[in-house]
Amino acid sequence: QLIFGIENEFVFEESANYDELPMYNKLEIFEHVLHITKGNDLRDLFWLKSWNADIWLKKRCEYMRSLAVMSMVGYILGLGDRHPCNLMIHRYTGKV
Repeated sequence: QLIFGIENEFVFEESANYDELPMYNKLEIFEHVLHITKGNDLRDLFWLKSWNADIWLKKRCEYMRSLAVMSMVGYILGLGDRHPCNLMIHRYTGKV
């Protein structure tokens, strides 16, 4: 079973007023949460939704391509606030 958003819960366990902290403190909390989590959520999600390794690899490649395109488009258009919590990923194809 995958638990999504656990990183966000860890951040707010460290500091309830995270948004008001200075950047240095935010960086310390980020590094701490990064250290205690594995960061394999997308890999595991794609693997659980794939019938075999070939399909998993296709989903992974499709994700990388579409994320690269969306990142370039977002940069050109000046979009901000792109992070994993607000990316919509198609669960069967891996497209962003």
